[in-house]
Amino acid sequence: MSLAEVHEVEILDERLPSGLWREVWRRLRRNPGAIIGATFVAGFVIVAIFAPFLAPYPPNEQNLSLLANGCCPGPSWSHPMGVDELGRDELSRVMYGARYSLVIGVVAVTVGLSLGMLLGAIAGGFAGLTDSVAMRGMDIMLAIPGFLLALGIVSLMGPGLFPVMIAVGIANVPIFARLFRGTILGQRDSDYALAARSVGVRRRQILTGHIIPNSISPVIVAGTLAMATAIIDVAGLGFLGLGPQDPATPEWGTMLTNANLYVSTAPFLALFPGLAIVIIVLGFNLIGDGLREALDPKLRGRV
Repeated sequence: MSLAEVHEVEILDERLPSGLWREVWRRLRRNPGAIIGATFVAGFVIVAIFAPFLAPYPPNEQNLSLLANGCCPGPSWSHPMGVDELGRDELSRVMYGARYSLVIGVVAVTVGLSLGMLLGAIAGGFAGLTDSVAMRGMDIMLAIPGFLLALGIVSLMGPGLFPVMIAVGIANVPIFARLFRGTILGQRDSDYALAARSVGVRRRQILTGHIIPNSISPVIVAGTLAMATAIIDVAGLGFLGLGPQDPATPEWGTMLTNANLYVSTAPFLALFPGLAIVIIVLGFNLIGDGLREALDPKLRGRV
């Protein structure tokens, strides 16, 4: 084995030290905001998973005898969040709604993250004409507000849960693509990349084995923060009637749409789904801020 091959094996075998991730975990555990955010999100995840066991009533069970004067009675001991215009328990519907909002948010961010990282890796890794074409396409998409872009895509595909997930995911693609491309360009001229090129390591191996793994941290943070935005966008599209077409679907945006006619007489119908959206969005934002601080090299190692 030649000297160059020996150096190539040593460089390719380098990995991020395990102590780095221990340090990130330690910083997260000592960040009160991240702990609060994780508590909020974990609570909703537990509620979503065990909704059939935690919900006091089936989400679509109607009981018109509970209605008073043709409207909805407020919270009571048997219905802590009240009932809606069809006598359905609001607490049960909010619990089941966590399932839809979390699943749609995760799928949407996964779609946007996957496509964005792929385009960002291609643009940042190969540069030249490929980079110019890809980034000009992303600039065009960024010129359109994300929610309006998602609204247009759903209008083309037709309303429903699947089109909403795809639309919100595509609207996030340019954000992830430009972020990942910029990080890769910053890492491409780093010392370890120059050392790898100097001993003859192939460009593709440097990109996939070193540059991409070292560039992924900011994208992970952005993905966490994008979860909050995705949930808001999904709720907004549902509020506009572009979400689930079955009005009985216990999705938070759809519930807000149904409550729109009763805001003056039964404001709690809009209060509790809206409060659920606020809490889970706050949770993801706190987790994202905590990850950003924990992964920041300038803060790493400080108490």
